[in-house]
This record gives sequence, structure tokens and C-alpha cells, in this order.
Amino acid sequence: MAHICQCLSRLLTFRRDFPVTIAGNNRKTGQELVEEVVSLAHGLLQLGVTPGDVVAISAYNSDLYLEWLLAIAFVGGIAAPLNYRWSFEEAKLAMKAVKPVMLVIDESCYSWYFKFQQNDVPFLKWHVLLDSPSSDFTNKWNVLTPGILKRHHVKPLEFNYSWAPEGAVIICFTSGTTGKPKGVTISHEALIIQSLAKIAIVGYSEDDVYLHTAPLCHIGGLSSAMAMLMVGGCHVFMPKFDAELAVGDIERYNVTSLITVPAIMTSLISIVRRKETWKGGETVKKILNGGGSLSFELIKDTHIFFHKAKLISAYGMTEACSSLTFLTLYDPMQKTISHPFQTYGEEESKHLIHQPQGVCVGKAAPHVELKICKDGDTGRILTRGPHLMLRYWDQTLTNTSNQRSEVWFDTGDIGLMDCHGNLWLLGRTNGRIKSGGENIYPEEVEAILLEHPGIARVVIVGIPDARFTEMVAACIQPRENWQWLEHSTSNEEFHLSRKNLQQYCLENNLSRFKIPKIFIEWRKPFPLTTTGKIRRDQVRKEVLSEIQSLHSNL
Repeated sequence: MAHICQCLSRLLTFRRDFPVTIAGNNRKTGQELVEEVVSLAHGLLQLGVTPGDVVAISAYNSDLYLEWLLAIAFVGGIAAPLNYRWSFEEAKLAMKAVKPVMLVIDESCYSWYFKFQQNDVPFLKWHVLLDSPSSDFTNKWNVLTPGILKRHHVKPLEFNYSWAPEGAVIICFTSGTTGKPKGVTISHEALIIQSLAKIAIVGYSEDDVYLHTAPLCHIGGLSSAMAMLMVGGCHVFMPKFDAELAVGDIERYNVTSLITVPAIMTSLISIVRRKETWKGGETVKKILNGGGSLSFELIKDTHIFFHKAKLISAYGMTEACSSLTFLTLYDPMQKTISHPFQTYGEEESKHLIHQPQGVCVGKAAPHVELKICKDGDTGRILTRGPHLMLRYWDQTLTNTSNQRSEVWFDTGDIGLMDCHGNLWLLGRTNGRIKSGGENIYPEEVEAILLEHPGIARVVIVGIPDARFTEMVAACIQPRENWQWLEHSTSNEEFHLSRKNLQQYCLENNLSRFKIPKIFIEWRKPFPLTTTGKIRRDQVRKEVLSEIQSLHSNL
């Protein structure tokens, strides 16, 4: 039976004396990492953590985070990584959904952690702080530290790990159709299979030095970390993505591989472009992009500044445990650049604002089945196979393992398959916005803005953006007696502006990455379907047209 801790025996032998994690000044060999994981797992067992228990963790990326993920799995627990960028309300909803027995945190989530009252989380038995506890913590909670849990060293090391029911190992959160955190239950098998696909297609090996640019609370960061654990490569951690720090780490540690989203790649290129000398172009050999397609200009810049790197783009989702398809955008061995955008006879666009009719996301991974549920030439993209989630956490298990492999899962995306087996994405069935690698659901943002006394109606759409893939735009209709002032910073009564509406969203616990960057006053009725629903696609087209008109008049 598959278990993600099966990688530990390889690390203990094959990578025994080689560095496998680097976090600031802390370096650990394969043996040291394994000893830390087993010691922590023993401490969890002594404390009373049992198979099937959920342990939530909210922290910056670090070697300790990775050790906790492995130790939780070792004892048969289920790790539930929480996004430290969430607001208090989002974190509270996620906690109530999965009811963890333990919460592991660091300074990244102090802002919402201190808002919890004891009766908010009655199911929590233990609180663990990865940093040194302050008096605020010790006064309010009975706080543990990793040092307390690891006080008993286990010799000899025995890999007698356990499994949770259903073989579950991770609850990875995504947003549902309401925009609220939804826990996706992922099995050991799915995580291992998807990691093997990355090893095969990207070409990861024990010689790789992998820079963690994606947070470990996201499925892309998790599955790539697992792939690197399986091959025995070296992990380089920085707390959270910072372009200057990342560029420095690439040169300092001779990084060979990393993953990106368009916003990360844009930031890296902007820093590297200003450097007089740049050594990273010689060491980086593998770049995997997800969270949205790279513009053609960004692909060309990557080829210039990372000229020895194979650049691969992946399309996937949390429910599929990461990547479904892969597309090679640049291969230094072949010296060819692929263009993922299809324009159907129009001249190749130079800017993402001129939205093409489709984006090529490549061919399915070897173990992934895809099909199009057709409505004409296009249709809903479906997938099935062992890579799929077990279920959403709050759903009852209805299918056995064999039945799950026979059931098609609707990705929620619209596309087509060409004669070469390439999948083309044409849109999203539910209007989901993808910005900077994060999922944003219009309904959630609309609900916040509609609470504002000056807004009568609002429609949220995503518009193409070269850096973030999509940018959140709000089309608003003010209430009677309220005035829209585009560039005003005034907080006067009956005045609406971009600045004060963004501040309103922030004050009402909307995460920063979900707050609209653009606000447009909508001076006519919103387009509706025959059943009275908003034609979000039509609104989006009109917003793009207006933006293009503004650009052409500059």
C-alpha cells in the first residue's frame, strides 16, 4: 500500500550524508532529516495523536514544515495545510470544516490566530508553535514546541508508519462555488502517482537543488516537494516568495529547478534584467509553470535569462492532486519556443489583453484520462484515474477505490482536444478567476461589496493580465444619491471610489489577493439571460472593450 513516508528509507541510505534541506543557516543531511521526522512522529504518538486525526498547519515554508507533513503522515494522521494569507473568517471556516485535534503555527498567522476564542475551536486539544512562544501564547493556550515533542530520540530508526482511513494523507483547501474554503481529501496513492509523473516529465533527479517558490499549503508546492523527496534532491526554503531573495538563493545555492506561476516569473525576470552579472542562467535546468499560461513575451524572456532551462507548463487543479497535462514551452536541446495561444486566423497578439480563443495546455500525463463532454466542437473537460481526490472532506465516501477509478470528474473548465491529443482551454464554466496562482470566486467578492450602503449592484469579472494571469475587476452601480469619483481618496459620505472600496473590502475580512484592482461605474442595466441570471461573459467582453478603448486613446 502506498505511503509518502516510503521515501525515508531512500533518504536514510542513498542520501545519508548529503544535504537535503537548506533553510537559512540550517542544513540537514538525509540522515538528519529522517531522524527529525521519526523523532517528531514518536512525540506525536506519545502525545496521543492517532490514525485519522487531522492536524492543521499554518506557517511559512521551512524545513520544519516539511518535517511536520511527513511526521503527521507517519503516524497515520491527516495534514490540513491552511493558507496563512487567509482572513480570520476564512481560517475559522476551514478549522470548523475539518475539526483538527492539533494546530501548528508560526508568526505568519498571528493576525488571525489571536482572534480565536477557546469556544471557537473546542475540538482542538493541542497548540504547537514553530517559533519561540511568547507570553501572549503561554497565557492563553497550553503551547507545545517541536523541541518538547522531539525530546526522545528514537534509535534504531524503524519505519513502522500507519495509514488513515481511506488512505487519506492531506486535506488541501481550494475554493468552492461559494468561494468558501473547501477541503479536498487526497490519498497517499494520488500524491505519489502525481509526483512520479513530474519526475518522469520534468526530469527531476537526486542532483537537483530545488527552490521552494510556492507555498506548501498549495497543491503545486506540495506535489513538487513530494517529487523532490522521492528522488532525494535538495530542498532550498525561503519563508515566502520574494523575488530578490529568490534570485539571491538561485545564485547562492546553484539552484537547478523551481516552479512558478506567471506573477512569480514576471517578478524574477524584472530582478534578473537589472543585474550586471547573472549566474543563475547557467545552473537552472528545469522550470515548471502552473497557475495560468505564460505570455509569449514572458516565454521569450525566460529563454533569454534562463537559457539552459527546460520550460514546461502544467494545467491542473487541487481535486486532481495537481497536474493533468504538460506542455514544453522551451527546450534548450531543441532550441524551439512554443506559443500556447491560439488566435484562430487573427494576427498573433502581443498582449494578453487581446484574449485569444483558446490556450494550449499540452498532452495528458501518462496515467491521466481526459475526455470532452461535447456541446458541438467544445465541451466540459472531464478526467478520471488514480490521481483524483478521494472526496471533499465534508462529503460522505460513496465510492470504493475501484469505483473511483471508473467515475469521470468534471473539472469545471471548457475546452477541446485537437487531432494531436493536445488539450485547449477555452474558458471556465463557473466564472472562477485565477490571479497570481490563487482561485477567486466572483460571488464571494460580490457578497462583500453588496453589503456596502452605496452599492446597488455589482458584477465581478476577471480580465487578462500579463503578470497575474487575471486581474479582478468590479463593475458597480451606485445607489441613488451616491456619487462615483474615480480618483478620489475622500471618505466623505455618499462618495464611492476605488480607494475607499478597497479599504472596505479589507475591513470586511476579504483577503488582499481577492480585492478588485479595477472598479468601473456601470451606467446601464447588466446583461441578463432569459432566466434573469447575469451574463458574466458579456460583462467581461464589455469591460475588455472599454479598457482597450482607453488604451487606444492614450
